[in-house]
Amino acid sequence: MALMAVEHGAIEQTSPNKFRAAIAFYPPCRLFRGDVTVPTLILIGERDDVNPAAACRDMVDGRDDMGISRRPAEGVPIKLVVYPGAYHAFDALNLKTPREIPGHHLEFNQSATDQSIAALHDFLDATIGPKIEEK
Repeated sequence: MALMAVEHGAIEQTSPNKFRAAIAFYPPCRLFRGDVTVPTLILIGERDDVNPAAACRDMVDGRDDMGISRRPAEGVPIKLVVYPGAYHAFDALNLKTPREIPGHHLEFNQSATDQSIAALHDFLDATIGPKIEEK
């Protein structure tokens, strides 16, 4: 949903409220061109077999089979972070015991979760500013 909300198109154009940044955890990148309207962070596991990291790399790098993908040197940047050894739903605590769903592997990964939290904070600090501490 995060990519859908910020990619140039009907949904983004008709929304009266606009985002300043977007963060997508293991999105289905093959469904998007990557032509986003705001800085975007994508966090995905290298071993994700639900939404493959390769599709996100292709989208971010402007590769597709139809010639409609983004031009990386133009427009708004997308930062892609791929976590080695991590599967889909790497941040889901209830998956400490790996689970198989038809054709797919889901598994919690503490290292990827910790790194994704740090990446999320760094990205938000850089794009919308650091959190203001209450006195």
